[in-house]
Amino acid sequence: MRTVVLLSVLTVGSLLNFSAGAVDQSAPFGFSWGPVDKIPRPSIAAREGNVTLLVYQRDQLFLTELRDTEEIVLEVCKKEGLQQIVWISRLLSAAEEHDKFEAILAEGMRRYGKPETSEQGITYWDAGGTTMTRISDGQGLHRILMVSTGPGFNTCSEEYGSMTGDPLRDYWRRFLPNDGAR
Repeated sequence: MRTVVLLSVLTVGSLLNFSAGAVDQSAPFGFSWGPVDKIPRPSIAAREGNVTLLVYQRDQLFLTELRDTEEIVLEVCKKEGLQQIVWISRLLSAAEEHDKFEAILAEGMRRYGKPETSEQGITYWDAGGTTMTRISDGQGLHRILMVSTGPGFNTCSEEYGSMTGDPLRDYWRRFLPNDGAR
């Protein structure tokens, strides 16, 4: 039981290891915001505008301690480097989802204070550059989706928008079914 609790704490710590300011360049999963020198081989890579998406699916994940992870997406900007990380949990039972969401919420509050919550149930900490939401599959299983953004994200997003006509800042919403957070 102690191992499970420790693993949960390590996982939440890894998920919430991101910067609130430009001085600390740490990002989740041991990455740093900005230029990327070495990156594990992704399951899928795609480029659009000034952004390269590197998708790591469950069978190719590079972090074994994140057992509740289904997918991690790194968004690497041409000039600014790594500027957004999207974490998607595996399908969880209602109890698992509740416990994990509450643990992440508690750690986020410890680090960044009380979050804001939108009408759609999206939780975010502006100070931490983090957004989190819950997704239900309609059959009793759930996922948690969390997005962390780096200090150069707005600059990258503006360039992306000028190239594609779409804002990058809401691009993570493509992972939501019908934009339907609960």
